[in-house]
Amino acid sequence: MAEVSLGGFRDNDDALHPHDNEEYYEWWYFDARFDNGYSCAATFHWRNAFIRPRIPTVQIFIYTPDGQKHIGMAAIDKKECYSSSDRCDVIMGNNFARKEDNKYIISMHARKVGVELTYHRKIPGWKQSGTGYLYANEKKRQGWVIAAPRSDVEGTIHIDDTVIPVTGQGYHDKNWGNSNIYDCFSGWYWGRLYDPHFTVIYYWLFPVNKSEPIISRLLLAKDNKPVLITNEYELVIEKEELCGLTGKPLPNKIILQNRAGGEVQFRCQIHTTSVVERDKLPKISEWDQYHWRFLGDCIIEAEVEGVSSLSSGKAIHEHLLFR
Repeated sequence: MAEVSLGGFRDNDDALHPHDNEEYYEWWYFDARFDNGYSCAATFHWRNAFIRPRIPTVQIFIYTPDGQKHIGMAAIDKKECYSSSDRCDVIMGNNFARKEDNKYIISMHARKVGVELTYHRKIPGWKQSGTGYLYANEKKRQGWVIAAPRSDVEGTIHIDDTVIPVTGQGYHDKNWGNSNIYDCFSGWYWGRLYDPHFTVIYYWLFPVNKSEPIISRLLLAKDNKPVLITNEYELVIEKEELCGLTGKPLPNKIILQNRAGGEVQFRCQIHTTSVVERDKLPKISEWDQYHWRFLGDCIIEAEVEGVSSLSSGKAIHEHLLFR
């Protein structure tokens, strides 16, 4: 099997990409699902794309096995923010994320919620488009790289005065742009799936201009080795339910599968087990915008070089509706 190219990712793709305009935004995102049933998502917003004015903020969400949610958010004085232009090395107040060798270390605390985690990267960084830009039309740019598609994670999570040791699997990506996201995309589906053998990262982006094609890509890795990167796959919402907050349809079951032929075949089923975020975003446009985050179980069927496998694991997936 030919080696799969990850697009030439370099450390500085995960560094700061500043622009001098009001619409510029940038963030570093980390998430993890832990062996004890807890999950978390932490975002370092250098300039928060979802509020006005676009100020620095940190946001952390911890989800407990019994369905509770703990949220910590804080605005950070921009004078207390630093970022390297060479690699992921960002400081925002007392919070930080930095790359050391092949691992990422993050520390974030806000309103009695926090994480102290180390991500040991198992799959190299993925520069999906080869340029770092998922959208580049005239003067509008939307950048996204997946710096750590899969990592072994260890550390502690903090809820009030309780410190909980954790181990599990995690993910880290980086987004930035010089224009409003909602001026380029009307919405997207995104997710990452892990089981003991397979890793799947997928996205399905809907351009505002309906004459432009859907932007999609999927990475499949087996035993931490990338075996397929493709945009020749289907995303089918097989079951839906209506969101009680917004009345919008939400995916209850998603099927991902590639077209017949080729030396790698796959079919993934994602079953939503919990809607942990269902948010109407802050009013920064004339219309309403929405965000949902889901936890799920997944079943992955794959055939790689004539060897068939069937396994199950965990997913974190999201849906954003900008227009």
